[in-house]
Amino acid sequence: MMSFSHMSGGGSLNSFYVAKHQLVLIARSKWLLSFGMVFTILAVFITLFGQGDQSGYDGFNRVTASLLNLNLLLIPLISLLLGSLFLAGEKEDHFLMLLLTYPISVRSVVIGKFLGFVISVWTVLTFGYGAAFLVLFFNGSTAPVGGLITFYFFSLLLAVMFLSISLLVGLLSKSRFQALSVSLIIWSISVLFYEFIVMGITLFLDKAFILPALTVFTFLNPVELIRVWSVLQLDGAAIFGPSIYEFTVWANGSIGRLLLAFATILWTATPIALIFPFLKRGAANE
Repeated sequence: MMSFSHMSGGGSLNSFYVAKHQLVLIARSKWLLSFGMVFTILAVFITLFGQGDQSGYDGFNRVTASLLNLNLLLIPLISLLLGSLFLAGEKEDHFLMLLLTYPISVRSVVIGKFLGFVISVWTVLTFGYGAAFLVLFFNGSTAPVGGLITFYFFSLLLAVMFLSISLLVGLLSKSRFQALSVSLIIWSISVLFYEFIVMGITLFLDKAFILPALTVFTFLNPVELIRVWSVLQLDGAAIFGPSIYEFTVWANGSIGRLLLAFATILWTATPIALIFPFLKRGAANE
């Protein structure tokens, strides 16, 4: 186990050591590597066969839509499980509280662990997308590189938001099993059932309030947030239909981008900010 007894320097340096230690632990666990292999295989498979009976890659939107669905299913799941299980495990094994007894601030611990998780998932996504890009390249694809980079960027944003949530889940959980259960519940609601819940609520709303309600519900779920803006950036606004055309107009403009940035920062910063008082209280009790 890496020693933290020498950590008496600045906060940024301490965060670096914590992040490095977290990366070592994740690398030793092997299960993130397994996820990376599964994600890469699925991404390559979708890229190769997402065209159905079409030849070539002229209809790249279909491939992109398939990759988007893959991201919306797997990235929240792996992000929630990664952060929550690791943090709950360290808490259950008392390593987290032991770490806080060293001359290192709570802020450095939280930021360092968060960076370690982000770098881990970023590595997996980069490898998976890199393999998919190579498949497109060697098959003579004419897909716009800018669109692919934008899509890749949204995938990273989704991972960052759910990793932040996962840290809070892991800290509040009393055991690994509880962290697993809560993570699966959050994933099920945000990925599988959220749209049905929203549709059920809109059935009881007046027609004039449906569009504002859908707008609010979009910002209340990171999955929907990334889904909507990914589709808009990939010029797929037509799939939303004429009934919410007004939403797509402003959401695809400068105001929409600012609100997307604000919502992403809020979803990332809020769970992390909520962690500090709990960890400080735990450190004070040690």
